[in-house]
Amino acid sequence: MQYISIDLRIVIIITVYSIIAFGITNYENPDKVEQTIEIIKEYMSRSPTPWPEEWKREYVKTIHSIIDSYKDVTHFDLRLQILRKCFAPYWESFNKISERYFFELHCARIRWYTEHLMESEFPTDAERQKLRNQYNDIWNCAADSLLKQFPFLDPNTVEQAKADDLNLCYRKIEAPLMPVYLKPMSEEQVAQIKQSWNNLRYIRIDLWRRLNDSSKTPVENLDAPSSNAKYDYQLIKESLSQLLELVWTIVPQRPDYYLSAIKNRDNELKRCFQSKSMARSDQQLLEKECSRQLLQIEHISFILAALLETMSYNDGLDSIRPLEKSLLEQQGRSAKGGGAYEVGTFSTEK
Repeated sequence: MQYISIDLRIVIIITVYSIIAFGITNYENPDKVEQTIEIIKEYMSRSPTPWPEEWKREYVKTIHSIIDSYKDVTHFDLRLQILRKCFAPYWESFNKISERYFFELHCARIRWYTEHLMESEFPTDAERQKLRNQYNDIWNCAADSLLKQFPFLDPNTVEQAKADDLNLCYRKIEAPLMPVYLKPMSEEQVAQIKQSWNNLRYIRIDLWRRLNDSSKTPVENLDAPSSNAKYDYQLIKESLSQLLELVWTIVPQRPDYYLSAIKNRDNELKRCFQSKSMARSDQQLLEKECSRQLLQIEHISFILAALLETMSYNDGLDSIRPLEKSLLEQQGRSAKGGGAYEVGTFSTEK
């Protein structure tokens, strides 16, 4: 009994090491999760936002709960690393508006992105390279189209703007937080994006006119040399930004909670627009009523002024008439020989 059999020793050692390994795993994973959450909190604190603290905690809690539910997924550490790396630029990319419906939309969006990152099959190197090639093909097509549509553009400026866009896309493909940077597209989807880009050419004409403040400039003048490099670069960047909007159109079905948040936002915006429209209509009606009342007051004031002037004129006539009567009587007596013909009352003195 003093000696433990070799088999029993092995069982004990394996059990002890299993307990230790299990403890270390349980210790390390929560630490990495908490580290990710703390980094997210730090990023959020660096950028001022009108969101109250309660909303910020709710936003972080949304991310935290998703991470906790996917601890057993493959490449978990790598997925956490992508979230830590991509959260800062993503957080800076959208406006934080102090409206609850906008907050709920952003909360639903980060939930969608995080869930998609955690549950999607991780891309291989070949898939990443294929997606890079597809983005390069789409942006090359758009750049050539811009030079044909706007011959005054400098090809070097177009190339530089295209390179800036592609470099940003390549970085997001390496750390795919958003769904459009995770998996390659089909050839049909690539062709659909190119066709949609071509259909937006008239919108780019309107954009050019707006940027150059030349709404009356005929389209035939597009061949004329450009005189403003600043507006040309802005035209290129805003035109190329249409591509990302088109890429997002081929994303698979959004989650129901995200679609619900979009619907709620649209309804709130519609309600706000109707409220402002009614307020504007009431203001215009009030101004119209005030204008009508002011006109009535002006008419009444004019009538009162006319009456006062008439009364003043009549008072003047009343003061003039006795004098005219006296003068007429004197003129009448003078015409009859003065006072010689007047019969007076004499008194006889004694």
